[in-house]
Amino acid sequence: MSMKKFALFFLCLFFLVGCTNKSSKEAVVEYLEKYRNFTTEIEQSLMKDLEKKDWTKEEKEKYILLMKKQFVNLKYNIKEEIYNGEEATVLVDITVYNYHNSKREALKEQDGSQNYIENVLEKMNKETKTIKYTLSFKTYYKENAWVLEQPSEETLKKLEGIYNET
Repeated sequence: MSMKKFALFFLCLFFLVGCTNKSSKEAVVEYLEKYRNFTTEIEQSLMKDLEKKDWTKEEKEKYILLMKKQFVNLKYNIKEEIYNGEEATVLVDITVYNYHNSKREALKEQDGSQNYIENVLEKMNKETKTIKYTLSFKTYYKENAWVLEQPSEETLKKLEGIYNET
């Protein structure tokens, strides 16, 4: 084998291993970027969750747009990676709109004259306050790559800005 072919072989091998052997941090970044880019996968997941709600089509559409605003404006910072063999925890600080605050405000104002859901959506649309959370993502090493475990319901609610801490 010529030296050029040998070098090319190892370069390809290095590239292949490098692409499949991402870090736990990269697995989490990839996941969060799906939110920031509001991928079809994220939108479909939201729509599936909304099927369970007894809302009008218009209310569901408004909610999807509000979540898109939330996710596109998501700010995050990888804080720490903690490895334990083939498992890892990635700590991430996030900042999101505090849509739970909007729900609280709408509930305070509820007097029966306006549809509660419409009022919540209106408040969410006007929300400017943000809230910071530290999220913990679990990953594991499988088949030469770090894989993200399904995030908890609490983590998902924090990403949406609707987590109730009480």
